Amino acid sequence: MTFELAIISVLAGIALGLRFKVLILVPAVILAMIFAIIIGVARADTFWSIVLAMAILGAAVQFGYLAGIMLRAAVSSLCAFTFGSRNPELNSEIGRI
Repeated sequence: MTFELAIISVLAGIALGLRFKVLILVPAVILAMIFAIIIGVARADTFWSIVLAMAILGAAVQFGYLAGIMLRAAVSSLCAFTFGSRNPELNSEIGRI
């Protein structure tokens, strides 16, 4: 069950990384840990199992966020490279100085 939740957390982190800045990680990780606690208590897991699930979900959200940032940077770089030579308005500020 933790594996499936980790995959969902990575996908949620990617979505957050594509759209938001790093400050969104604090509430996202807190919500993921609260979710892990709720699931662990509902399944009557042991204390250390719940702690491990919290750590895995928190790390999964952060790794997903990192992947989302990398994806956003790669796409924006590719778009600037592809369309930059045809449209000078899309060039960076460094090229205008």
